[in-house]
Amino acid sequence: MKYIIYILLSFNLTTFTISAEETRQVDKHEHGVGELNIAVEGSTIEFEFMIPGADIVGFEYVAKSDDDIAKINQALKTFDDYTNIFTLPSNSLCELNGQKVALKEEDEHDDHDEHDDQDEHAEENHNEFYAKYSFECGNINAIKEVNFPYFATFTNSGELEVQFISNMGSTSFEVEGDEPSINTDGKI
Repeated sequence: MKYIIYILLSFNLTTFTISAEETRQVDKHEHGVGELNIAVEGSTIEFEFMIPGADIVGFEYVAKSDDDIAKINQALKTFDDYTNIFTLPSNSLCELNGQKVALKEEDEHDDHDEHDDQDEHAEENHNEFYAKYSFECGNINAIKEVNFPYFATFTNSGELEVQFISNMGSTSFEVEGDEPSINTDGKI
């Protein structure tokens, strides 16, 4: 699995390098768009989500009020049950064998070049929800489709950009709320 993830990360870095010139002026977080990496190796399948906080709780700033903290805690609890986010065919006999769910907070200033108006941006943060799920599957080839109740669970979300890699190669998908599934037939 580490080899597949290494290839996926290399693919993402290569893609980033190629498109860096075109995306230089684009904000790192695009509201309504989350990222998902799916890696398959042998009988193991892993899902790794990176989603802007605005898509999940409606804001990206550091939660300080009781209401905002409660929203984040509820969202993290929702991510704890992966079936709120995606589902696999039952005949694939996949069993969850590991997961990590977290809120990553990042100071926007850390990601930008030096600006004359540093003080103006010093307090700006971007929160990102991170979730990783690993499954061991008794019949991994039965995964012909992955469905995403994610869009119904988090109604601020609009799209997932999916990078998919297996021993059959790599491909990418864009999944949206009006068609919340990907066809993996022949890709595993």
